[in-house]
Order: sequence, then C-alpha cells, then structure tokens
Amino acid sequence: MEKKNTLKEWVEGFIVKYIEEYPDRNFGPKIWRTPLVGYADANHPYIRRLPEIVMPEHSLPEDFLENPRIIISYFVPFTKELAQTNVQVAGNAASKEWSEAYSYTNHMMGELNEQLAEELRNMGYRAAVPKWETNRTLLKSNWSQRHIAYVAGLGTFGINNMLISRKGCCGRYNSIVTDIPVEADVPLEEENCLYKSRGICKKCIRNCFSGALTVEGFDRRKCRETCSKNPEGVCGKCDTNIPCAFTAPGK
Repeated sequence: MEKKNTLKEWVEGFIVKYIEEYPDRNFGPKIWRTPLVGYADANHPYIRRLPEIVMPEHSLPEDFLENPRIIISYFVPFTKELAQTNVQVAGNAASKEWSEAYSYTNHMMGELNEQLAEELRNMGYRAAVPKWETNRTLLKSNWSQRHIAYVAGLGTFGINNMLISRKGCCGRYNSIVTDIPVEADVPLEEENCLYKSRGICKKCIRNCFSGALTVEGFDRRKCRETCSKNPEGVCGKCDTNIPCAFTAPGK
C-alpha cells in the first residue's frame, strides 16, 4: 500500500509541476490553477458502458493498451482572470484570450501526456496516450474526457453538460491509460450542481445565447452553430460567470 501511495504522489507531483512550469519554459501566459488528479478503474462497469452512454464508436481503454488497469485523469482549472476576459465580452462572442487558451491548453496537455507516459514506461510500467476524434455527425468525441473523469471521482455533471469538480468546471480534462498498480477512485455520489442538488440556479442556461442548454437537455447542434462563429470554435459562456465555475456549490 505504501508503494501504491508513493506512486500516486509521484504521478500527481509530476502533473502539478509540469503544468506549473510550462508557461515559463514556453514563454506563455499563466492561465492555470493547480490541477486535480484522479484514477479511474479501466474495467469499471461505467467505462464498459461508454459506447452505450456516449456513442457506439466510443473507444475502450484496451483499444490503446493491452490489459489496462488504470486511467489517469486530470483537470486543469483556468484562472479567474482568464474567465473574466470572457465574461467582459458581450453576447456569444468569446474573448481573444479565451479562444487562445483553448489551443494553448490543448498543446500543453498533449505534451504532458506524452512525457508522463514516457516516464511511466521508464519506470517499468506500460502507458498509452488515447488518440481521439470527433464524430462530425453526432458532434461527440470517441474518447470523452469528462466521462472518464467522472469515473475517476473528479466531479459530477451539471445541467451545463460540464463536469463540475471541487475546483469548478472552468477548465479542461485529459487522461492517459496505464497499468500502474494503484487503487482506483470511485465516482462521487453527491451532486456538485446547484440545480441537481437543490433545484436552484440555472445561471448557465441564462448565459447560453444559443438556446442549446435547457433543463430538459443539451442541443449539440445549436451549441456548435454558436461556437463555430468564434475563433477556435469555442464560446465558454456556460462555464464562466456561474456559481460552479471555480467551486462545487451543490455540496
């Protein structure tokens, strides 16, 4: 158990340090808070049902690594200063800083995943970085980072269709598949969304200029039509300027 705990501490330390030092190494903006890390059981029943829950083409961990054991999932929360730039832009337009943060964060996480996987291999374990793409008809990914993070105990889904962690939903999720011998985390039972836990709020719905968000569900096509008008195809109005942007108010 001590070895397992030490390995978890090493993984979390690697991710935290990498993200903390990335801006200085690459002369980039400091737009991230300290990340959260969780561990999903690669054979959890919910994981096995992702082709049913998300879409039939959704990948399974073994599509990337033979006999996987764990999926390391992490959340990179954005700073309040970055989110505020998006709040200050009227309508459904995204701020320049918000749009640039999307590609900048994607690039950082891609490099982080490759280096973390390589380090684990050097330690004698197996690890793989999932390759994913978006189904242009269904507008869904065949490797849903948010659903993986849910199984890793990082958060619960809000009515804004975002996964709300204890550090909120304003940020990005990513993951790698491995066989490290650590104890898996479990999905949270208590809702982090104010509407789901108490029937109040709905600020994200009021913020959604496309009308894609309703209590009844999420219309991906309306969302896509709005986002496609902005640089990088993002909007971000449903996860900024809301109570769950930086914390889990549902608790």
